[in-house]
Amino acid sequence: MKYKIAVFAGDGVGPELIDEGIKVIEKAAELDKFEIEWVKYPHGAEHFSETKESLSNKALKEIKDSCKSVYCGTFDNSKNGNAAENNVSSAIKNYFDQFVSLRPIRLLPNVQSPLNGKTDKEIDFTVIRENTEDFYSGINGRVKNGKNKHQFDLNNSTLKAKFGLNVEAKGGEMAYQIGVLSKKGCERVIKFAFEYAKSKNKKKIAAVDKANMIECYDFWRENVNKVSKGYGDIKCEFEFIDAAVMNFIRQPEKYEVIIAPNMFGDILGDLGTVMQGSLAVAARGNINPGGISMFEPVHGSAPGLKEKGVVNPIATIWAGAMMLDNIGQQKSADLMIKSIEYVLKGGKTMTLDLGGNNSTSEMGDAIKDKFIELHD
Repeated sequence: MKYKIAVFAGDGVGPELIDEGIKVIEKAAELDKFEIEWVKYPHGAEHFSETKESLSNKALKEIKDSCKSVYCGTFDNSKNGNAAENNVSSAIKNYFDQFVSLRPIRLLPNVQSPLNGKTDKEIDFTVIRENTEDFYSGINGRVKNGKNKHQFDLNNSTLKAKFGLNVEAKGGEMAYQIGVLSKKGCERVIKFAFEYAKSKNKKKIAAVDKANMIECYDFWRENVNKVSKGYGDIKCEFEFIDAAVMNFIRQPEKYEVIIAPNMFGDILGDLGTVMQGSLAVAARGNINPGGISMFEPVHGSAPGLKEKGVVNPIATIWAGAMMLDNIGQQKSADLMIKSIEYVLKGGKTMTLDLGGNNSTSEMGDAIKDKFIELHD
Protein backbone atom coordinates (compact mmCIF):
# COMPACT_ATOMS: atom_id res chain seq x y z
CA MET A 1 0.00 0.00 0.00
CA LYS A 2 1.27 3.45 -0.93
CA TYR A 3 0.08 6.71 0.63
CA LYS A 4 0.71 10.21 -0.61
CA ILE A 5 0.91 12.66 2.31
CA ALA A 6 0.93 16.47 2.07
CA VAL A 7 3.52 17.99 4.42
CA PHE A 8 3.58 21.56 5.75
CA ALA A 9 6.70 21.95 7.87
CA GLY A 10 5.62 25.48 8.72
CA ASP A 11 7.44 28.09 10.75
CA GLY A 12 10.00 28.32 13.54
CA VAL A 13 10.92 24.89 14.89
CA GLY A 14 8.37 23.19 12.63
CA PRO A 15 10.82 21.94 9.97
CA GLU A 16 13.18 20.26 12.43
CA LEU A 17 10.26 18.64 14.27
CA ILE A 18 8.61 17.37 11.11
CA ASP A 19 11.96 15.82 10.09
CA GLU A 20 11.87 13.70 13.25
CA GLY A 21 8.28 12.64 12.62
CA ILE A 22 9.09 11.66 9.05
CA LYS A 23 12.15 9.73 10.24
CA VAL A 24 10.07 7.54 12.57
CA ILE A 25 7.19 7.14 10.11
CA GLU A 26 9.54 6.04 7.32
CA LYS A 27 11.04 3.39 9.59
CA ALA A 28 7.53 2.19 10.41
CA ALA A 29 6.70 2.06 6.71
CA GLU A 30 9.85 0.06 5.99
CA LEU A 31 9.17 -2.52 8.70
CA ASP A 32 5.41 -2.78 8.19
CA LYS A 33 5.59 -2.95 4.40
CA PHE A 34 3.82 0.16 3.20
CA GLU A 35 5.07 3.22 1.34
CA ILE A 36 4.83 6.94 2.01
CA GLU A 37 5.31 9.61 -0.64
CA TRP A 38 5.75 13.05 0.90
CA VAL A 39 4.43 16.05 -1.03
CA LYS A 40 6.02 19.10 0.59
CA TYR A 41 4.48 22.58 0.65
CA PRO A 42 6.36 25.69 1.82
CA HIS A 43 3.39 27.69 3.09
CA GLY A 44 3.33 29.39 6.46
CA ALA A 45 3.80 32.85 7.91
CA GLU A 46 7.52 32.95 7.13
CA HIS A 47 6.94 31.93 3.53
CA PHE A 48 4.19 34.54 3.20
CA SER A 49 6.43 37.26 4.65
CA GLU A 50 9.12 36.44 2.10
CA THR A 51 7.00 35.80 -1.00
CA LYS A 52 3.48 37.15 -0.28
CA GLU A 53 2.24 33.75 -1.47
CA SER A 54 -0.66 32.35 0.55
CA LEU A 55 -2.03 28.83 0.43
CA SER A 56 -4.24 28.83 -2.67
CA ASN A 57 -7.37 26.86 -3.48
CA LYS A 58 -5.40 25.40 -6.39
CA ALA A 59 -2.89 23.86 -3.97
CA LEU A 60 -5.67 22.64 -1.71
CA LYS A 61 -7.47 21.04 -4.66
CA GLU A 62 -4.20 19.37 -5.63
CA ILE A 63 -4.05 17.86 -2.16
CA LYS A 64 -7.69 16.79 -2.37
CA ASP A 65 -7.13 15.07 -5.71
CA SER A 66 -3.91 13.25 -4.85
CA CYS A 67 -3.21 12.97 -1.10
CA LYS A 68 -4.50 10.77 1.68
CA SER A 69 -3.75 13.05 4.62
CA VAL A 70 -1.98 16.24 5.78
CA TYR A 71 0.93 16.29 8.25
CA CYS A 72 1.93 19.63 9.75
CA GLY A 73 4.71 21.13 11.82
CA THR A 74 4.11 24.45 13.58
CA PHE A 75 2.80 27.80 12.37
CA ASP A 76 3.42 31.33 13.60
CA ASN A 77 -0.01 32.91 13.26
CA SER A 78 1.11 36.09 15.01
CA LYS A 79 2.95 37.40 11.97
CA ASN A 80 1.39 40.02 9.73
CA GLY A 81 -1.41 40.79 12.16
CA ASN A 82 -2.65 37.18 12.26
CA ALA A 83 -3.98 37.62 8.74
CA ALA A 84 -6.12 34.80 7.41
CA GLU A 85 -3.69 34.09 4.59
CA ASN A 86 -1.04 33.08 7.13
CA ASN A 87 -3.24 30.68 9.06
CA VAL A 88 -2.46 27.57 7.06
CA SER A 89 -3.96 25.07 9.49
CA SER A 90 -7.28 26.96 9.56
CA ALA A 91 -7.36 27.14 5.77
CA ILE A 92 -6.80 23.39 5.55
CA LYS A 93 -9.39 22.66 8.25
CA ASN A 94 -12.03 24.78 6.54
CA TYR A 95 -11.35 23.61 2.98
CA PHE A 96 -11.55 19.93 3.89
CA ASP A 97 -14.46 20.38 6.32
CA GLN A 98 -12.55 18.78 9.18
CA PHE A 99 -15.46 18.85 11.58
CA VAL A 100 -13.86 16.80 14.36
CA SER A 101 -11.06 17.92 16.66
CA LEU A 102 -9.44 14.83 18.16
CA ARG A 103 -7.30 15.38 21.25
CA PRO A 104 -5.74 12.37 23.01
CA ILE A 105 -5.01 13.25 26.63
CA ARG A 106 -2.48 10.86 28.13
CA LEU A 107 0.06 11.39 30.88
CA LEU A 108 3.29 9.83 29.64
CA PRO A 109 5.90 8.17 31.88
CA ASN A 110 8.39 10.54 33.55
CA VAL A 111 6.32 13.59 32.58
CA GLN A 112 5.12 15.43 35.67
CA SER A 113 1.46 16.43 35.69
CA PRO A 114 0.41 19.48 37.74
CA LEU A 115 -2.22 17.18 39.27
CA ASN A 116 -0.41 15.98 42.36
CA GLY A 117 -0.36 12.22 42.77
CA LYS A 118 -1.92 11.36 39.40
CA THR A 119 -0.09 8.77 37.31
CA ASP A 120 -0.05 7.72 33.67
CA LYS A 121 -2.63 5.06 34.61
CA GLU A 122 -5.15 7.70 35.65
CA ILE A 123 -4.90 10.29 32.86
CA ASP A 124 -5.72 8.54 29.60
CA PHE A 125 -8.78 9.70 27.66
CA THR A 126 -9.78 11.43 24.43
CA VAL A 127 -11.58 14.74 23.90
CA ILE A 128 -13.67 14.88 20.73
CA ARG A 129 -14.81 18.39 19.85
CA GLU A 130 -17.24 19.56 17.19
CA ASN A 131 -15.04 21.81 15.10
CA THR A 132 -17.27 24.06 12.97
CA GLU A 133 -20.41 25.29 14.76
CA ASP A 134 -21.63 26.50 18.18
CA PHE A 135 -20.45 29.94 19.28
CA TYR A 136 -17.66 29.90 16.69
CA SER A 137 -20.06 30.18 13.75
CA GLY A 138 -19.19 33.83 13.11
CA ILE A 139 -22.47 35.45 14.10
CA ASN A 140 -21.31 38.29 16.29
CA GLY A 141 -21.09 42.03 16.41
CA ARG A 142 -21.58 45.26 18.31
CA VAL A 143 -24.49 47.65 18.42
CA LYS A 144 -24.63 51.30 19.49
CA ASN A 145 -27.45 53.43 20.78
CA GLY A 146 -30.29 53.63 18.33
CA LYS A 147 -31.39 51.31 15.54
CA ASN A 148 -28.94 48.71 14.25
CA LYS A 149 -29.47 46.23 11.44
CA HIS A 150 -27.10 43.28 11.00
CA GLN A 151 -27.30 40.41 8.53
CA PHE A 152 -25.36 37.16 8.39
CA ASP A 153 -25.25 34.35 5.85
CA LEU A 154 -24.18 30.88 6.94
CA ASN A 155 -23.37 28.59 4.06
CA ASN A 156 -21.39 25.46 4.80
CA SER A 157 -21.67 21.69 4.61
CA THR A 158 -24.15 21.41 7.49
CA LEU A 159 -26.52 24.31 6.97
CA LYS A 160 -27.54 27.27 4.87
CA ALA A 161 -29.21 30.08 6.82
CA LYS A 162 -29.69 33.83 6.77
CA PHE A 163 -29.85 35.75 10.02
CA GLY A 164 -31.28 39.26 10.21
CA LEU A 165 -31.01 41.19 13.46
CA ASN A 166 -32.80 44.44 14.15
CA VAL A 167 -31.57 45.82 17.44
CA GLU A 168 -32.79 49.03 19.00
CA ALA A 169 -30.38 49.81 21.80
CA LYS A 170 -30.46 52.26 24.66
CA GLY A 171 -27.94 52.80 27.40
CA GLY A 172 -24.67 52.34 25.56
CA GLU A 173 -22.77 50.05 23.26
CA MET A 174 -23.41 46.28 23.42
CA ALA A 175 -21.77 43.19 21.98
CA TYR A 176 -23.32 39.83 21.08
CA GLN A 177 -22.33 36.34 20.00
CA ILE A 178 -24.84 33.78 18.72
CA GLY A 179 -24.29 30.04 18.90
CA VAL A 180 -25.65 27.82 16.13
CA LEU A 181 -26.06 24.04 16.17
CA SER A 182 -27.43 22.09 13.22
CA LYS A 183 -28.91 18.60 13.27
CA LYS A 184 -26.38 17.38 10.72
CA GLY A 185 -23.49 19.04 12.52
CA CYS A 186 -24.43 17.45 15.84
CA GLU A 187 -25.22 14.02 14.45
CA ARG A 188 -22.04 13.60 12.47
CA VAL A 189 -19.63 14.45 15.28
CA ILE A 190 -21.60 12.44 17.85
CA LYS A 191 -21.61 9.42 15.53
CA PHE A 192 -17.86 9.84 15.05
CA ALA A 193 -17.39 9.79 18.84
CA PHE A 194 -19.33 6.55 19.22
CA GLU A 195 -17.55 4.91 16.29
CA TYR A 196 -14.21 6.02 17.73
CA ALA A 197 -15.10 4.58 21.14
CA LYS A 198 -16.18 1.33 19.49
CA SER A 199 -12.97 1.07 17.46
CA LYS A 200 -10.82 1.66 20.57
CA ASN A 201 -12.85 -0.73 22.74
CA LYS A 202 -13.98 2.09 25.03
CA LYS A 203 -17.18 1.56 27.01
CA LYS A 204 -18.00 5.05 28.31
CA ILE A 205 -18.72 8.41 26.70
CA ALA A 206 -19.29 11.63 28.61
CA ALA A 207 -21.34 14.16 26.62
CA VAL A 208 -20.61 17.66 27.91
CA ASP A 209 -22.82 20.77 27.61
CA LYS A 210 -24.53 23.47 29.67
CA ALA A 211 -28.15 22.57 28.95
CA ASN A 212 -29.32 23.81 32.34
CA MET A 213 -28.50 27.39 31.34
CA ILE A 214 -28.23 27.51 27.53
CA GLU A 215 -31.32 26.14 25.84
CA CYS A 216 -29.74 25.29 22.48
CA TYR A 217 -27.84 22.50 24.24
CA ASP A 218 -31.17 20.70 24.76
CA PHE A 219 -30.95 20.22 21.00
CA TRP A 220 -27.43 18.83 21.44
CA ARG A 221 -28.73 16.37 24.05
CA GLU A 222 -31.57 15.25 21.79
CA ASN A 223 -29.06 14.33 19.11
CA VAL A 224 -26.76 12.55 21.56
CA ASN A 225 -29.69 10.47 22.80
CA LYS A 226 -30.77 9.63 19.27
CA VAL A 227 -27.32 8.50 18.12
CA SER A 228 -26.52 6.63 21.34
CA LYS A 229 -29.44 4.25 20.78
CA GLY A 230 -27.43 2.60 18.02
CA TYR A 231 -24.56 1.77 20.39
CA GLY A 232 -26.02 -0.24 23.24
CA ASP A 233 -22.64 -1.53 24.43
CA ILE A 234 -21.37 2.00 25.14
CA LYS A 235 -22.61 3.83 28.22
CA CYS A 236 -23.28 7.51 27.63
CA GLU A 237 -23.72 10.04 30.43
CA PHE A 238 -24.36 13.78 30.28
CA GLU A 239 -22.24 16.19 32.26
CA PHE A 240 -22.36 19.97 32.59
CA ILE A 241 -19.19 21.80 31.60
CA ASP A 242 -18.53 23.14 35.11
CA ALA A 243 -18.77 19.63 36.58
CA ALA A 244 -16.52 18.29 33.83
CA VAL A 245 -13.83 20.87 34.58
CA MET A 246 -13.92 19.96 38.27
CA ASN A 247 -13.80 16.24 37.52
CA PHE A 248 -10.84 16.69 35.17
CA ILE A 249 -8.94 17.88 38.24
CA ARG A 250 -10.43 15.59 40.88
CA GLN A 251 -10.92 12.30 39.07
CA PRO A 252 -9.68 12.24 35.46
CA GLU A 253 -9.55 8.44 35.64
CA LYS A 254 -13.36 8.34 35.24
CA TYR A 255 -13.14 9.40 31.60
CA GLU A 256 -12.58 7.37 28.44
CA VAL A 257 -14.10 9.45 25.63
CA ILE A 258 -15.57 12.94 25.90
CA ILE A 259 -17.76 14.57 23.26
CA ALA A 260 -18.51 18.30 23.41
CA PRO A 261 -19.74 21.19 21.28
CA ASN A 262 -17.11 23.52 19.86
CA MET A 263 -16.56 26.02 22.67
CA PHE A 264 -16.62 23.55 25.56
CA GLY A 265 -14.50 21.07 23.60
CA ASP A 266 -11.96 23.84 23.05
CA ILE A 267 -11.76 24.52 26.78
CA LEU A 268 -11.55 20.84 27.76
CA GLY A 269 -8.93 20.06 25.14
CA ASP A 270 -6.65 22.82 26.41
CA LEU A 271 -7.21 21.86 30.03
CA GLY A 272 -6.37 18.28 29.14
CA THR A 273 -3.12 19.42 27.54
CA VAL A 274 -2.09 21.08 30.81
CA MET A 275 -2.90 17.83 32.65
CA GLN A 276 -0.43 16.04 30.36
CA GLY A 277 2.34 18.09 31.93
CA SER A 278 3.90 19.58 28.80
CA LEU A 279 2.76 21.16 25.55
CA ALA A 280 5.69 19.35 23.96
CA VAL A 281 3.88 16.01 24.15
CA ALA A 282 0.39 17.14 23.07
CA ALA A 283 -0.90 16.28 19.58
CA ARG A 284 -4.19 16.73 17.77
CA GLY A 285 -6.03 15.71 14.66
CA ASN A 286 -8.57 17.70 12.66
CA ILE A 287 -10.67 14.96 11.16
CA ASN A 288 -13.01 14.45 8.23
CA PRO A 289 -13.82 10.73 8.46
CA GLY A 290 -14.80 10.49 4.79
CA GLY A 291 -12.18 12.89 3.44
CA ILE A 292 -8.76 14.32 4.20
CA SER A 293 -7.65 14.88 7.79
CA MET A 294 -4.78 16.91 9.26
CA PHE A 295 -2.42 16.09 12.14
CA GLU A 296 -0.17 18.46 14.05
CA PRO A 297 1.40 19.27 17.42
CA VAL A 298 -0.64 21.49 19.73
CA HIS A 299 2.24 23.80 20.62
CA GLY A 300 3.42 26.86 18.71
CA SER A 301 6.41 27.56 16.48
CA ALA A 302 8.84 28.81 19.18
CA PRO A 303 10.76 31.12 16.79
CA GLY A 304 13.35 31.90 19.47
CA LEU A 305 14.40 28.24 19.50
CA LYS A 306 14.54 27.80 15.73
CA GLU A 307 17.48 25.67 14.51
CA LYS A 308 18.86 25.23 18.04
CA GLY A 309 17.90 21.57 18.10
CA VAL A 310 16.52 21.60 21.64
CA VAL A 311 12.74 21.28 21.17
CA ASN A 312 11.03 18.03 22.09
CA PRO A 313 9.66 16.30 18.94
CA ILE A 314 7.28 13.94 20.75
CA ALA A 315 4.09 15.91 19.97
CA THR A 316 4.93 15.90 16.26
CA ILE A 317 5.84 12.20 16.30
CA TRP A 318 2.61 11.45 18.18
CA ALA A 319 0.66 13.45 15.57
CA GLY A 320 2.32 11.25 12.95
CA ALA A 321 1.15 8.15 14.81
CA MET A 322 -2.40 9.55 14.83
CA MET A 323 -2.12 10.07 11.09
CA LEU A 324 -1.03 6.46 10.51
CA ASP A 325 -3.93 5.23 12.64
CA ASN A 326 -6.31 7.36 10.58
CA ILE A 327 -5.12 6.00 7.22
CA GLY A 328 -5.35 2.39 8.35
CA GLN A 329 -1.88 1.57 9.69
CA GLN A 330 -2.96 0.98 13.29
CA LYS A 331 -0.20 -1.49 14.09
CA SER A 332 2.50 1.05 13.24
CA ALA A 333 0.61 3.82 15.06
CA ASP A 334 0.26 1.82 18.26
CA LEU A 335 3.91 0.82 18.22
CA MET A 336 5.04 4.42 17.67
CA ILE A 337 3.17 5.53 20.78
CA LYS A 338 4.46 2.50 22.70
CA SER A 339 7.99 3.45 21.64
CA ILE A 340 7.51 6.99 22.95
CA GLU A 341 6.33 5.59 26.27
CA TYR A 342 9.27 3.16 26.55
CA VAL A 343 11.82 5.87 25.78
CA LEU A 344 10.36 8.17 28.43
CA LYS A 345 10.02 5.38 30.96
CA GLY A 346 13.68 4.51 30.47
CA GLY A 347 14.65 8.10 31.22
CA LYS A 348 17.96 7.94 29.35
CA THR A 349 16.90 10.28 26.54
CA MET A 350 15.19 13.45 27.79
CA THR A 351 15.00 16.85 26.14
CA LEU A 352 15.38 20.16 27.92
CA ASP A 353 11.68 20.55 28.75
CA LEU A 354 11.75 17.17 30.53
CA GLY A 355 14.80 17.98 32.60
CA GLY A 356 17.40 16.43 30.26
CA ASN A 357 19.93 17.72 27.78
CA ASN A 358 19.29 15.60 24.70
CA SER A 359 18.66 17.23 21.34
CA THR A 360 15.64 17.12 19.07
CA SER A 361 17.30 14.60 16.75
CA GLU A 362 18.54 12.44 19.63
CA MET A 363 14.99 12.07 20.92
CA GLY A 364 13.78 11.22 17.42
CA ASP A 365 16.56 8.64 17.03
CA ALA A 366 15.75 7.09 20.42
CA ILE A 367 12.08 6.65 19.46
CA LYS A 368 13.00 5.25 16.06
CA ASP A 369 15.48 2.81 17.60
CA LYS A 370 12.95 1.70 20.21
CA PHE A 371 10.41 1.12 17.42
CA ILE A 372 12.91 -1.20 15.72
CA GLU A 373 13.62 -2.99 19.00
CA LEU A 374 9.94 -3.53 19.83
CA HIS A 375 8.90 -4.54 16.33
CA ASP A 376 7.97 -8.20 15.80
